Amino acid sequence: MRRVAVTGVGMTLFGKQPERSLEELGREAILAALHDAGLEQDRIGAAYCGNALGGGAVGQRVLADLDIGGLPVVNVEAACASGSVALHEGWLRVAAGMHDVVLVFGVEKLSDRFDGVITLDRGHESETRLGLTMPASYAFIAQRHMAEHGTTREQLALVSVKNHKHGVLNPKAQYRTEFSVEEVLTSRMIADPLTLYQCCANSDGAAAVLLVAEDLIHDSATRPVWIRGTGLASGTSLRRVRDMSYSEIAARAARAAYEQADISPEDVCVAEVHDAFTIGEMVACEALGFCERGRSGALVETGETELGGRIPVNPSGGLLSKGHPVGATGVAQIVELAHQLRGEAGRRQVEGARIGVAHTLGGGVAALDGVACAVTVLGV
Repeated sequence: MRRVAVTGVGMTLFGKQPERSLEELGREAILAALHDAGLEQDRIGAAYCGNALGGGAVGQRVLADLDIGGLPVVNVEAACASGSVALHEGWLRVAAGMHDVVLVFGVEKLSDRFDGVITLDRGHESETRLGLTMPASYAFIAQRHMAEHGTTREQLALVSVKNHKHGVLNPKAQYRTEFSVEEVLTSRMIADPLTLYQCCANSDGAAAVLLVAEDLIHDSATRPVWIRGTGLASGTSLRRVRDMSYSEIAARAARAAYEQADISPEDVCVAEVHDAFTIGEMVACEALGFCERGRSGALVETGETELGGRIPVNPSGGLLSKGHPVGATGVAQIVELAHQLRGEAGRRQVEGARIGVAHTLGGGVAALDGVACAVTVLGV
C-alpha cells in the first residue's frame, strides 16, 4: 500500500443559499482544491462524490461543466457519512496503486428541500412512520447518558456554547454568533433535553480534496497532509446494543483507524467530530478515547475541548455552527484539519497541531445504531 496525502483542499461557504445550484456549489469547491494543490484537472484519475439527497448521478452532474469526463466517477451515499466514506474509498484507490490522483468531493443542497427536520425517505420503517426523527433519536441517547453518568443539561449546553464560540472565528461557517449557557437552555425545546441551539441546521455547501500518491507529492504546490489511518464501520442491530449512551460503531471505526496509524488517543492534537446534536459530540469524544466512558460532560465543562485546551474539538465550529450539508460534511472536516495541520487556520489555529482526527456518523435507519461511521487520522 502506498502512502497517500491530501494536497489540495477547498470548500464553499456553508449556509442557506437558495439562489445557487448543487452543481455550482460543487464546482466552486473543486476549483478551489485544484488551485490549492497547484494541479491541473487532467491529472485526476478518478473521482468520488459524497451526496445523500441530491438525486442520481450527482458526481457526473457536478463535473460535466468542468469538462472532467471519461474517468471513473463513483457516487457514494451513506447518510451523514457520505463524504467520509467517499474519502475512504478514494484513499483506498490511490493507496492500492490504481490511480495517482483522486478527487474526493461532497455536496448537498438542503435549504429548499426540507421545511423542518431532515428525513431520509425511509418511510417503510415502522419507527419512522410513527414519528421517530433524528432529534428524537439523539434525545434518547442524551437521556440515557444523563441517567447513567449524571450528565447535566448545562454540560450539554456547553458543547453548543463552545462550538458557536469557535464558529465566530470561521469565515465559512453558517452561524457566527456566540450564545450563553442560559440562551442555549432557554431556546425552543426540540426533543427533551435537546433545545434548538443544540441541533444543527439544514445547510447548502460543498467541500473537495485532492488525494495524491507519495511519489507525486513533488508536483503539488502545498505541504502534504498524510492520511495515516482510516476506519470504517457499519451499524449493527439496536437489539445488540447494550448501552445507548455509548457509540459502539464509532469505537469500532476509531480502533481500526488508530491501529493503522499506529497512534493512541493521547497523540491526537485536534479533532473534528460529528456534532449534529450536542450529545453527539460528547459520545464521540468517549468513543474516540479522549476521555473515560461517561466523562465527556466533565471534559467540556473543564474547557479541555476548547481552543487552548488539552484536545480542541471542532475548532471549525462543528456542525452546530459551521453547518451540516450532509454529503459535504465529512470532506469539510478534512479541509479544516488540513488547514490546522498546515498552520493555516488563522485565529482558530491549534498551536503545534501535528495529528488530527475526523469522525462522522451517518444515521437514519431506525433499527441500527448507525448507517456508517468513518474515522480518519491525518498527520504531518
